[in-house]
Amino acid sequence: MKFTALAVAFLAPIVAMATSIAEESTGAITIAASKGGQLYIRLNSASGLRDKDWFGKSDPYFEVWLDKNYKSRSKDNKGLNPIYNQTFCFYVMPGQTKLYIRAVDKDTFRDDKIGEATISLSEVMSSGKVGPQDYNLPKWLGLRSDGKESTVNLQMQFVADA
Repeated sequence: MKFTALAVAFLAPIVAMATSIAEESTGAITIAASKGGQLYIRLNSASGLRDKDWFGKSDPYFEVWLDKNYKSRSKDNKGLNPIYNQTFCFYVMPGQTKLYIRAVDKDTFRDDKIGEATISLSEVMSSGKVGPQDYNLPKWLGLRSDGKESTVNLQMQFVADA
C-alpha cells in the first residue's frame, strides 16, 4: 500500500508535465495517452489504385498495423477498384496514436507497393466511431505522374477498456 502511494506521488509530476506538453503542442490532450482498448477497422474498398503489373491484372492487398511487430493482411483481390468488406481487430495500447495502412500489388517474385497512409486515431478514440471515410494513399512523396489519387475506404470503431 505504501509503495503504491509512493509511486503515485513520484509519477504525478511526470504525468502533469507530459499533459502540459501535449496541450501546448496540439491544443488538446491526446486521448490515446490514457486509454487502451479494441480498435475495429473495416476495410470496405479501394479506388483508383495504380496498375503495377506489366502483364495481366493487378491483384492488390492491404497491410494494416499499429505496431510493425504485428501486421494484418487483407485477402488478395483483382482490379484497380477492389471491394474487400473485411474487418480487422487490434488492441490499442496507451500511447498508440496512429494506424498505418499500405496497398500492395501481389506479384510472383516481388510484391510492389502501390501507396500507403498514416491515419491519426484521435477522432475515433474520442468519438468511438469514424466513417465510412476515404483516405488518400500517396505513393512517393505524395506525387503521382497521372494526377489521380488512390484511396482506401475505411470505417473504424474504438471500444475503450472499462
